[in-house]
Amino acid sequence: MRNIKLYFEGKGKSHWEVKQGRSKTDYRAQESYINYTIILFGAANTTSEHPAGSHFYPFSLRLAPNLPSSFEGKRGYVRYFCKATIDRPWKFDENTKRAFTVIHHLDLNASPEAGYPIYAEQEESIAGCCCSDGSISAVLSINKKGYVPGEPLNYSIHVDNRSDKNIERMLLELKQDVTYTGYSSSLFSSGNPKTHVKSDVFCLFSGTRNVNPNNSEDINQTATIPALPPSNLDGCGIIDIQYTLVLTVSVGWSTLEIEKEIIIGTIPLHIPMAVPSFPSVVPPGTMATAPPLEPPPYVDPPPAYEDCVFGGANIRDENDDEHTTGLSAWTPAYPYYHWGENGPPPIAVPSAPPPAYNQV
Repeated sequence: MRNIKLYFEGKGKSHWEVKQGRSKTDYRAQESYINYTIILFGAANTTSEHPAGSHFYPFSLRLAPNLPSSFEGKRGYVRYFCKATIDRPWKFDENTKRAFTVIHHLDLNASPEAGYPIYAEQEESIAGCCCSDGSISAVLSINKKGYVPGEPLNYSIHVDNRSDKNIERMLLELKQDVTYTGYSSSLFSSGNPKTHVKSDVFCLFSGTRNVNPNNSEDINQTATIPALPPSNLDGCGIIDIQYTLVLTVSVGWSTLEIEKEIIIGTIPLHIPMAVPSFPSVVPPGTMATAPPLEPPPYVDPPPAYEDCVFGGANIRDENDDEHTTGLSAWTPAYPYYHWGENGPPPIAVPSAPPPAYNQV
């Protein structure tokens, strides 16, 4: 054999088609994040005889801190894999390929709006045969905007039926909107980038409700954020991810919808818990002999890693042949916090700074 080598590649790709009559336009884009080869045995241009028996070759690769998170979508992906090759002259090479997940952390504590509450209301007129049959209104409220996978989402829904019909169904969904950017290879293309949006939904609450005319109902429940890639997909210039909560209330042929954006991160918000503050007991004119006490550090539970709720894809590409193994379906995994219904534990912080010595 010539050598045994290990090839690392990380790339982002987008691709979709637009049909107009009999013509078809392709839009594509690609980014490269990793392209690196390690020779584990042998050399590039000489042949060597490998010793018989089982052998292990340790290796390591330092990843850049700005790599985007792994993602598999309907019109593109951000994918990382390593491919081991036995390079044999005058014979087919033997290859095995494995994908791996990269996480670009999104710390919710770095986003002030992640802690903002969500409150939205909407009113919809109900159409009748020849005139209006009244209206319905709904209010959706949530205590904050930022969440991590596995975290409970506590929501409140208030529905007021001022129509002549029953409210039949309510649905609360988490919608993932993925925006792909690509360029046309057509000779008539302007060269400007085009975008294409694909959406997936995950149901948080679905129920058949019988809210009679001139009645109202309140729903206070908890749903769990599933395993998902973080918002924005930072580090990738051709794929963007946003999340929206969608409340749908159905009355006959009419539908009321409320949509509010939320943020999915990988590092949870640190929720403060106030504790009593105590006055200083150091007399005026003296110096403290010990440094001031600091609040205890926030300790997150170590996250597990769960496969993406929307599934994955086959990682075979144009460079793989029948001599390449390890090409089974691949699903990226994301940090997942197992908190249960109570959510993250609070951190103890002083409710007020301690007074100065001359104020005691």
